[in-house]
Amino acid sequence: MNNRLLLLGCAMCLLGPVFAADDDEHTPLGKQMEIFNDAYKAFRKETDPAKGAEQVREAQQAVLKGMGELPSMLTKMPDGRDKQMAAAQYRKMMGRLFVTLSEVEAAFIEGKIDDVARLVEILKEMKKAGHDKFMEE
Repeated sequence: MNNRLLLLGCAMCLLGPVFAADDDEHTPLGKQMEIFNDAYKAFRKETDPAKGAEQVREAQQAVLKGMGELPSMLTKMPDGRDKQMAAAQYRKMMGRLFVTLSEVEAAFIEGKIDDVARLVEILKEMKKAGHDKFMEE
C-alpha cells in the first residue's frame, strides 16, 4: 500500500507540470480553500477576539465544504482501494484541521491571543503537510 502511494506520488511529481495548477483554483475545493486561506491570513494577525473568532468560523465553514470534495490529484486516480484510502486520509487531515480551527476559535473567545499564535503555527504546519501530500506541483 505505502509503496503504491509512493509510486503514485513519484508519478504525480513527474506528471504534475502537465496539469495546470490554475485549474485547481477553479474547482469547488479550490474555491473553498481560497476562502479558507483569506480567512486564515486575516485571523492569524487579528488581536480583536470577536473579529478573530468570526474569521475562524469563516475558515471552518470553508473546511467543512471542502471536506466533501476531493483534491484533483485524487479525482484523477483510478477507482479502487488506493483511491479510497487516499480519500480517507484527505478527510482525516481536513477533520484535524477543523478541530484545530475550533481550538483557535475557543482561544479567541477566551481572549488568549498567545494561544492563538501557538495554534496558528500548528495550522501552518498542517497546511504545508496537506499541500505536500495532496497538491500537484
